[in-house]
Amino acid sequence: MKEWQTFLRRFSDIQEGKRELFIKDLTAGKAKYATKHVIGTVAKSKTGLEDPDTLWLRGESGERAREPWYISIEQTLEEDWVPGKPYEDVLEAVGKSEKERGLR
Repeated sequence: MKEWQTFLRRFSDIQEGKRELFIKDLTAGKAKYATKHVIGTVAKSKTGLEDPDTLWLRGESGERAREPWYISIEQTLEEDWVPGKPYEDVLEAVGKSEKERGLR
């Protein structure tokens, strides 16, 4: 099982289900802190997820949630960016991308 983290504006912003996220690898080794752009199913519990990894949530200020969530990565997206305008909020851009992919 690997460990990942993702950043949110507020912890209440995340919902269980299929999501598009940027996640950072927390597993020790050369790839630590590498970022991936993925579509995965996230949940508060491992139950019902296929081969879940631990997902730590962090707020805008860096505060970590008390309890981990879990993610089952379904697809690693080739593009490591989301369409947007310069200086646009990346969390808003990901939200727009999720809507276009039918994930929200």
